[in-house]
Amino acid sequence: MVDVMVAFRASMHISVLLAETIAALAPKTGDWLVDGTLGGGGHTAAILATGADVLALDWDKAAVDAAEQHFVGTPEGARLVAQHAGFGELASIVAQEASVRGKPCAGVLLDLGFSSDQLDDAGRGLSYLHDGPLDMRLDSRRTLTAAEVLNTWREEDLADVLFKFGEEPKSRHIARAVVRARKLKPLATTFDFRAVIEQVYPFKARGKGNTTARRAHPAARVFQALRVLVNDEMGQLAAALPAAAAALAVDGRLAVITFQPLEDRMVKQVFRSLVKVPEDAVGRQIGKAGFKVWPKIVPTKAELAANPRARSAKLRVLEKVLEKDLVES
Repeated sequence: MVDVMVAFRASMHISVLLAETIAALAPKTGDWLVDGTLGGGGHTAAILATGADVLALDWDKAAVDAAEQHFVGTPEGARLVAQHAGFGELASIVAQEASVRGKPCAGVLLDLGFSSDQLDDAGRGLSYLHDGPLDMRLDSRRTLTAAEVLNTWREEDLADVLFKFGEEPKSRHIARAVVRARKLKPLATTFDFRAVIEQVYPFKARGKGNTTARRAHPAARVFQALRVLVNDEMGQLAAALPAAAAALAVDGRLAVITFQPLEDRMVKQVFRSLVKVPEDAVGRQIGKAGFKVWPKIVPTKAELAANPRARSAKLRVLEKVLEKDLVES
């Protein structure tokens, strides 16, 4: 059993659903797998510990640099290839790696959460809890920032973004408040933006003690919406899911960990669309392999007690199987 605290960086981050993910992927010596979201590195380190090779991708170059620095000169390092790339680029990168290795990958992991390091880094502007610049870019190659969106986009477009990517019921009220505020001075920091949100949602914490006893701040879903837009997270996911499934060897598995309903719905829809054996235009089966979907996996009570940030996590698994073994869960 993999230690759920495994991580390659001295970090506050704890990898979510680690033991369950490694059990689902079932890596072994001689396999190669893809970690499309390297992040804090716990999942990659755990896969390497089984003897399997890992191709790890991350749109945050700091994560790639940390992995390379940690593993340089180690036996595990010889089995790790780390690249600065978003998971939306997975198709071409994995195809090239499969060509070099002469075989398809045995598994793909996409952990769609963010490490505590990233969320708690005020300079990234990802959290309403820390005052920092309104940036929100996870990939330094991207040009659009949250500040540009908030200070230059039309009110209607802002409202649409907050509703589409944050499912924010008061999206139009917040967009109107943003436009009002930026006429006085541009919004420059996360606390500037949070103050505008609190004009629409006067916030009072409920309960005492740690954050798990408090009502979620309304800024959480609004910040989420901007972050999803700035990083094109849904577009990246839409590209990555079918590419990852197509890259699998027979008996290979695609494991996806989601943290919010928007991305979880997309994963479910794509998985369901892939379950049946492919057919041609007249309905004849043209593939010898198809896919089956595992039942959803959620954190245990013990994990939630140790890591409250795991409370919204869901693990969904798609397995590539031979046609004769196809059974839809």
